[in-house]
Amino acid sequence: MDYLIYNRLADNGHAEEDAKKVFEDLKAKNWTIELVCSNDKPLAELFKTMKEEDRAILLGGDGTLNYLINHIEEIPAVPLFLLPSGTGNDFFNDVKEDNKRDDGLIPLNPYLANLPKIDVNGKTYRFINGIGFGIDGECCVKADEMKAAGAEKIDYSSITLKLLFGPFVPRIAKCKVDGVEIPELKKTYLASAMNGRYYGGGMKIAPEQKRNSGHLSLVVIHGKGKLGTFMMFPGLFKGTHVKKKKNTLVKTGKVIEVEFDTPCGLQIDGEVVKDVKSYKAYLD
Repeated sequence: MDYLIYNRLADNGHAEEDAKKVFEDLKAKNWTIELVCSNDKPLAELFKTMKEEDRAILLGGDGTLNYLINHIEEIPAVPLFLLPSGTGNDFFNDVKEDNKRDDGLIPLNPYLANLPKIDVNGKTYRFINGIGFGIDGECCVKADEMKAAGAEKIDYSSITLKLLFGPFVPRIAKCKVDGVEIPELKKTYLASAMNGRYYGGGMKIAPEQKRNSGHLSLVVIHGKGKLGTFMMFPGLFKGTHVKKKKNTLVKTGKVIEVEFDTPCGLQIDGEVVKDVKSYKAYLD
């Protein structure tokens, strides 16, 4: 038996509609499958009832994966797969070249072992792609406010542009990697801790980062004025920003600590934490 699992809150509220369509399509292909909403049935309970030959298939993207890894105590041993859907698919973009299958499923178990964690504002979360701290975090805060106000279409690029040339104030950042302090960085626009290469809907922020490599990547964009920083943004989607070494800091290690002089928004695989002054991302 295959279990097709979806999160009703995903895909800007369209997940249930999408899930039912995919479910019917798979049944038409003679799949033996059951549709499960993770909001109605605890995933840990479902995994315990599954047999050795069963498969759990998550329908969704980064938000669905973040929900999974932070709503169960332990990553299950049952076979887990991702069927990409929705709007945020940075994980899929990062691993698709290594997982080409006729059924379109992405095996998840190898990527869910030894996930990194983040300590922020007194809480601990797992993450699968990365942490955005700075203007990208503030962008997600603003997007959430717009969604709460009823906006159906969110243009993240437009939000970022308005923040950059509007109210966003670059921070002074203090960073440590594996306990080694980095000289204070002024005019910091973002300070990310990455487990994969992509976040933010296709930004190749850490082009050399490899999953399951035993380390994370700290990426800091700093030092330029607002116009100069804006000119760097296209390179973030190609990964070419790392060539601008004067304004892009990249360090790798098991423990990344970042502190700003004033609080700022932070995002964990797209999930928002407001008013953050510091965080610690690490591999156990």
